Amino acid sequence: MKKYLIMLAGILLCVLLMQCKKDEIKKPESNVSLLINQINLLRQSGCNCGTEYMAPVPDLSLNNQLQNAAIAHAKDMAQQNYFDHLSPDGGTPAERALNAGYKGDFRAENLAKGYSEVDLVITAWKNSVSHCKAMMDAKSKEAGAGMVQNYWVVTFGSPL
Repeated sequence: MKKYLIMLAGILLCVLLMQCKKDEIKKPESNVSLLINQINLLRQSGCNCGTEYMAPVPDLSLNNQLQNAAIAHAKDMAQQNYFDHLSPDGGTPAERALNAGYKGDFRAENLAKGYSEVDLVITAWKNSVSHCKAMMDAKSKEAGAGMVQNYWVVTFGSPL
């Protein structure tokens, strides 16, 4: 009987381990990849954020944890029909990054709603001083983006 229980426990453990998907990475949609590329083009050329000139800064690299946090927030906003950095359950952008496994410093989150094209999102963010500065922040080294329906999210971070 003891051998049977040990064998059953071993089989159960194998099944559970096979079901576990560690750090599942969601593939970005083409619009999402284009969004990060457009932000990097802006960072390469520099721009005015309001009346302040922001000099060129290095490109952002794609971070899978930030990507997953951004996608999850875009999906949550679409499903629950809200538009805010603070989720209805009180979750903050920094908490979402942490919950997605991000080990670096959360820097900022940009949101947009109602745009069908990447260029329109970038233009809207460029025309908002705070969003523009978030895109041009030299302390941000990596980012992740998500787009679900017409909800757009970019999460910026800096590795430790």
